[in-house]
Amino acid sequence: MPSVSAVVVTYREVELTLQAIASLKRQTAPVHEIIVVDNDPDGTMREPLAREHPEVTLLALDNPGHAVACNRGAELATGAVLVFLDPDAALAADALERMLAVFDAHPCAALVSPQILFSDRLTVNAGDNPVHLTGLSWCGRYDQPPEEGPPRITFTTSGACHVVRAEAFRAVGGYCEDYFVIYDDPDLCWRLWLAGWEIWYCPRARGVHDYAFGESPRKWFWLERHRLSSVLVNYEGRTLSLLAPLLLVFELGLMVLAWREGWLRPKLAAYRSLWRSRGVLRARRRAVQATRRVGDEALIARIAARIDSGQLDNPMLALANPMMAAYHRAVVAALRPGT
Repeated sequence: MPSVSAVVVTYREVELTLQAIASLKRQTAPVHEIIVVDNDPDGTMREPLAREHPEVTLLALDNPGHAVACNRGAELATGAVLVFLDPDAALAADALERMLAVFDAHPCAALVSPQILFSDRLTVNAGDNPVHLTGLSWCGRYDQPPEEGPPRITFTTSGACHVVRAEAFRAVGGYCEDYFVIYDDPDLCWRLWLAGWEIWYCPRARGVHDYAFGESPRKWFWLERHRLSSVLVNYEGRTLSLLAPLLLVFELGLMVLAWREGWLRPKLAAYRSLWRSRGVLRARRRAVQATRRVGDEALIARIAARIDSGQLDNPMLALANPMMAAYHRAVVAALRPGT
């Protein structure tokens, strides 16, 4: 068994965090160290953690964001494998052992995630999560019955639990620290693919998580800002050129939808924020593309052509999906070597 370090980032979720830690301590594959990063400036975790789990390392921060907190926790970690577990999530006792077995069987696997169920364990919260050509990502098999089956490759997984090789995590720079919260999980998976690694999903490894997006204006701002940021940073230049018409039409349609549903203001704020941070985006793009070992021609087929999710119920998708699927086929053909 490789040495395993677990990182739990929390913000005023004391009881849930204690339960998440307890689930890590029950694993059949030993977790050698647990690091809790408390993003609450008031330090609400200090006393309960010392009382319930005195052997756990506590790192107190002044709420720099989820991605930054994960990276600071990873800097303290000594394990060859890092487990990032949300404070409102918990793992079945054999989940880590099943995910570590994927690393043993697949040397190119950099990151593995379990099947994430709602707390009643009757339906799926997240699984093998797709990423669309436009960067839109959603929870795979959302609200469907739990599935059985062997591990399989996927483009991205839920950040409720990421089990990742420490060498791969550090080689790509960890989570993007420009992302305060939301979309840091698909972005990390995307960059690992670019660097020549693989992302795996293990249905027989189970976890529970009761997260719901909530659709607050601030969440729409973070989601749209970070989705577009990853699109601009992670695609090759030639791919962006091919996708430009689709991206433009999609953004126009999304602005109409945002206006109708009441989140146009955070949508426009995301555009303004990206423009103000264009220098940061250029620097990030250079850094990410420097780690690239795999061209988009090898990855574009793994990116979703259609938007198909129970979370995204819009009648316009019935019209848009066939056109987007045709566009996807055209991009795949245009990126084919020799084209």
